[in-house]
Amino acid sequence: MQPYAPYIICLVRIVAGLLFMQHGLEKLFGFAGARPEPTLWGIRGVGGILEAVGGPMLALGIFTRPTAFILSGEMAVAYFRSWAPRGFFPIANGGEEATLNAYIFLWLAAAGAGAWSLDALIHERQGLSALGRRVASWEPQVRAILRLIVGFLLTLHGIRKLFDVLPSVAGRRGAPPLALDSLPPFTGYIELAGGVLLMLGLVVRPTALVISVEALLAYALIAQPRTLWPIRNGGIEALLYGVVLLYFAAAGAGAWSVDNRRASSAAADGVNRPVATNS
Repeated sequence: MQPYAPYIICLVRIVAGLLFMQHGLEKLFGFAGARPEPTLWGIRGVGGILEAVGGPMLALGIFTRPTAFILSGEMAVAYFRSWAPRGFFPIANGGEEATLNAYIFLWLAAAGAGAWSLDALIHERQGLSALGRRVASWEPQVRAILRLIVGFLLTLHGIRKLFDVLPSVAGRRGAPPLALDSLPPFTGYIELAGGVLLMLGLVVRPTALVISVEALLAYALIAQPRTLWPIRNGGIEALLYGVVLLYFAAAGAGAWSVDNRRASSAAADGVNRPVATNS
C-alpha cells in the first residue's frame, strides 16, 4: 500500500479540512443550528476565522504546511484553555477532537499536502524550498508522535467500554454520544489491543487497517443516520480515526517503533549475510 500513501495524505487533508471548516462556520454564521459568536474580536471569533479560512485551505492543499502549523497551535491553545482544566484524559474532558486535530495538523505540517493539491502544482514548477525539504524530513518522527497519540486515545476508548470507567464529563452541548462509544462492547477489545500495538509500533499496518474499518463502520452505521453533518452526529472523531489509521496502514509506523527496528535488523542481516558460491 506504500505507493498509495500520497493519495491517503490527500484524503486525510481533505477530510480534516472540511470537518474543521464546520467549526468555523458554526462560530461565524450559526452553521447547523448553532448560535453564532456575537463578536469577531474575542478568542472564539478569531478561532472561527482561523477555522473557516484554514479548513478550506487544507482541503484545497494550498500553503498546507504553514496553515496546518498555525491550526495545530490553535488547537493546542483550545485544549489547554477549555478542556484540560476539566480532567486529565481527553476522552473524558471533551477534548478528544481538539487533541486529534492538534496532532493531525502538526503531522500535515511535516508531511505536506500529498497528491492532488495546489501545493503540488506550485512545487512542480518551483521545487520545494530548503526549509520545506528540512521539514519534510521530519515526517517519520512526527508520524510516530501522531501514532502514539492515536494509540493512547484508542486504548482509553477500549478501557472505557470494557471496564465502564472514564465517563465523559464534558463535551459539545446537545451532541450525541460518540459513534465509537456506541459500538457493541466487544469492540473495546479491538481498541484496547490495537491501541497498545499502535503505541508500541508493532504490526502497525494490519492493526491500523482493522481499526480504520471499525471507525468508518461506526460512522456509516451509527453517526451518519443521526443527521447529515458530522459536527452534529457524533462522528467527527470516527472519521478522523478512520482516515488517519488508513494512512498508517499504507505508510507504516514511522520512527521509534518495533516494526521499524525489526525492519532495520532484517536489512542489516541481509547485508551481513555471506553470499553462497558454487565451487
